[in-house]
Amino acid sequence: MTIAIAVKNLSKHFGKEVLFQNLSFQIKKGEIVAFIGPNGCGKTTLLNILSGLTEKSEGAWEIKEGKPERLSYIFQNYRDSLLPWRTNYKNMALPLELQNVQEKQIEKQINEIQGIFEEKIALQNYPYQLSGGQQQIVAFARALVNKPQVLFIDEPFSALDYKNNLLLRKHLQQYYTHYKPTILIITHNIEEAVHLANKIVIFSEKPARIVDIVENRQAYPRTVAFLRSRKYTKVREQVLSAFQKVAGI
Repeated sequence: MTIAIAVKNLSKHFGKEVLFQNLSFQIKKGEIVAFIGPNGCGKTTLLNILSGLTEKSEGAWEIKEGKPERLSYIFQNYRDSLLPWRTNYKNMALPLELQNVQEKQIEKQINEIQGIFEEKIALQNYPYQLSGGQQQIVAFARALVNKPQVLFIDEPFSALDYKNNLLLRKHLQQYYTHYKPTILIITHNIEEAVHLANKIVIFSEKPARIVDIVENRQAYPRTVAFLRSRKYTKVREQVLSAFQKVAGI
């Protein structure tokens, strides 16, 4: 299978503080990979380096599959990432406007992406007029509207109630099964990681290293019923055992 992202001997430090050093791994095209590890071990910094938002200290990385305009990032602070002076429609349209896409095509792609979500958003309104769950849908829709080949997601569900959490996991899987992007997810929630990812990477405390990579090759879509299955429990126990060793609990 084609390699989408390659990382070799990647390091990041701030002064004398070493966040991680000599990280090496590869991610295949079309994989969903979840990163789990203790707070402060550098997961978000790693994602920011791979997405071009932060400079590395040493080593190398390469996005082998994915044009720059076809990379998207869903930030943990999704409320802050939405532009309050733009309507919900204009927030969703922004990535396409930056590529000089014609208005008719923008409208078509927004309608197409909105069709994935069960809850329809008042597009003529502004983000502050929406609930937190609806704001998150706008942030998701904006990240997906340009049909990204690589999607970076940082703690996407942490501020949501459990119902909206499950719904957005469902919608993300619907998008994935249709378009098959490569997706990197940071999460502290083992259930989310096992529900969504087909590979879970567990990091140690800083200076971070990869202590285990758990494969999870269950078919998509993975419904709520999957969370009650023996297959889910088996993978969850593998991830939990690795994390327990890292956390020392």
